[in-house]
Amino acid sequence: MKRILLAALAWLSMGASAFAETQSVIDPTEAIEPPKAPAAAATRPARPDAAARRERQRAKAEARAQAAEYESARLRAQEQARQAEARKAAAARAAATRAAAAKATMARIAAENDAAQRQAAVREAAARELAAREAAAREAAAREAAEREAKQIAAREAAARLIASREAAAREASVKLAAARESSARETRMSKAPVRFGTTFRDCADCPELVWLPQGEFSMGDASAGPRVPVNIGYMLAVGRFEVTFTEWDACVAAGGCRRRPHDAGWGRGGQPVINVSWADAQQYVTWMSRRTGKRYRLLTEAEWEYAARAGTDARYWWGNNAGRGEANCADCGSKWDGRQTAPVGRFAPNPFGLYDMHGNVSEWVEDCFHEDFREAPGDGRAWTRDCSVATDTRIVRGGAWHASSKSMRSTSRTAAAVDYFDNRIGFRIARSE
Repeated sequence: MKRILLAALAWLSMGASAFAETQSVIDPTEAIEPPKAPAAAATRPARPDAAARRERQRAKAEARAQAAEYESARLRAQEQARQAEARKAAAARAAATRAAAAKATMARIAAENDAAQRQAAVREAAARELAAREAAAREAAAREAAEREAKQIAAREAAARLIASREAAAREASVKLAAARESSARETRMSKAPVRFGTTFRDCADCPELVWLPQGEFSMGDASAGPRVPVNIGYMLAVGRFEVTFTEWDACVAAGGCRRRPHDAGWGRGGQPVINVSWADAQQYVTWMSRRTGKRYRLLTEAEWEYAARAGTDARYWWGNNAGRGEANCADCGSKWDGRQTAPVGRFAPNPFGLYDMHGNVSEWVEDCFHEDFREAPGDGRAWTRDCSVATDTRIVRGGAWHASSKSMRSTSRTAAAVDYFDNRIGFRIARSE
């Protein structure tokens, strides 16, 4: 392209020089002198006027033609110069366009390189973050594994302690029970009466099963709630082996001894503990039992209930001071009925006296009126019914239930309700004494 431009410029220069030289020789604007006659013409005779006139006209025509040719050459040179300038400008514009395109390309390449670098940086940062997360996850998993192992070790240790505590409590209870049996045997040898402790019996086919308890002493109450009171159970006492069931209650209803047929909350009747019965309803049942059998049936006194629940131990539960797992039915006892409903009676291990469900499942009505503490409670196991108000008669409820925490089912835990109150958490157990 540069060679072409240089050749065009050289050609234009040559043309301009030639045109300039031509202009220096012939200027079309100047008057054209008629051609001089040859020297020989001076000697010839003058032509006629018509011939001279034609000669002058011819010379003028030639001069005009030559001037026109010169003008045409000049215009052609100007046009060629204009075209060369236009080509030069077009070449410059094309060069500028190419330069701009090259610059844009370089900018685009630079931008692409920058974007690629940014993407690489983002990928690298993401890879670092992923590696950090994986490391954190591994560390967390290791911590969780260590915590699980520590918990398992702690659980095994707690289980071992619980087993040791139970074994110790069982040994203590065995010692006490052996002493009670020996005492009972001595009394039997002296009185020639049959040994009754631990014997189970029914006074009729559809009567609740009872267990004879040994005579003994214990300290009633929780030291954190007030002074404990020594109590002596110095008489023959039989206690219901299980909580009274719907089957046993429905027999009372069928015989006309009990007026109400309580709702079972959709959990079934049969061997389920009877619920939705008030203290007054329970009194109807024991009255019917006494009338039917000729024996003195009643609710347990509060002292008898705690004596039966402790079963010769002095721990929070008959199996030890920890609620453990799977020992009873309460909100956090670890059974399949926890916090949902009552369990059929007898689904957990009995205590050393052979009694079932003394802790949890349903709370149990007892005979006594409500008193804040045991400061003036009888020490011989009798019911504390002094100062009961007819207008606001409130009776004690013991043992905890399926809906409440394990704390509520300790041997010393107690609450109260009006004699006509009932719900699906309260049942009862019966007793017979001689």
